[in-house]
Amino acid sequence: MVVFPRLSHHRHSGRLRPHYETSYALLVFMVLSLGVLLATYSFNGEAATTGGGSYSVNAVVTGERPNGPATITSPSSGQSFSANPITVTGTCPDKTLVKVYKNGILAGSTFCDPSRHFTLQIDLLIGSNALTAIAYNTADQPGPDSPAVNVTLAIPSSIFGFSSELIIQSTSYYRGAAPGDTITWPIELVGGLAPYAVSFDWGDGSQSDLVTRTAPGPFTLSHVYKQAGGYLGSYPLIIRATDAAGHTAYLQLTSIINSPSGNAKAGAKSVMPSLSQYALIWPLWIILLLMIISFWLGERREKRIMRRQMEALA
Repeated sequence: MVVFPRLSHHRHSGRLRPHYETSYALLVFMVLSLGVLLATYSFNGEAATTGGGSYSVNAVVTGERPNGPATITSPSSGQSFSANPITVTGTCPDKTLVKVYKNGILAGSTFCDPSRHFTLQIDLLIGSNALTAIAYNTADQPGPDSPAVNVTLAIPSSIFGFSSELIIQSTSYYRGAAPGDTITWPIELVGGLAPYAVSFDWGDGSQSDLVTRTAPGPFTLSHVYKQAGGYLGSYPLIIRATDAAGHTAYLQLTSIINSPSGNAKAGAKSVMPSLSQYALIWPLWIILLLMIISFWLGERREKRIMRRQMEALA
């Protein structure tokens, strides 16, 4: 009587199962899934590379909206002024950035201080001005609107002659950078009489930049802050402009300069490998995949040999 060797156990015997019962499909699926993740992180890291083998990751964490409005306490409605700029003060939610508007035009921005108050200098438009303040969180989400404060700038029209009022505008109310990096501010001059002299006080104690503009319109100016700012990394940026007719304009904005290493210590630690580490991980992943494939092929070869032996014994 010929006894054929069993290729597998038909029921559980308490012993280890033969190696050919390994789920190669599951192993391949897991390795391929790991490969997809590696490819995704590698491509994202490469796309963000800024040079020198380093890369930066920018993320916005959406927090809760400010739980209350920013309220103007000074000036009060009905006040009249005869010169610019004026000082606006008020209350605000903690750790928010406050924007003040005049008739819907951005008049300036500043951080709410630890005592939950803000102080900002702005220039008014000639005539009536509806002043409003809105608090924003770090994700640029606004809080509730506050009641408008109506004030007046009473300047005789004879002072302006045939030229229009001079206004400084910006598409950004704050911009951020790391110490040593270049921060660029977009500015626009509206109205007035050319040429213009524009000064930038960057708020870090450095010498103010003075530029001349021969026509109204948009332009940019850049600066490099050497160290992180004060409260929440902020520096007040004060822009003053004067036109050929002697008219002046004023705008205060906010530069946010924080050290990346300082932010990493205060928040969650980064566990993402660098691009150089990915260069080492990819060969290991390929070797692992080839090992699984080689074991699978070896097992299939072993089964064919065993079947031939069984047929020969039969």
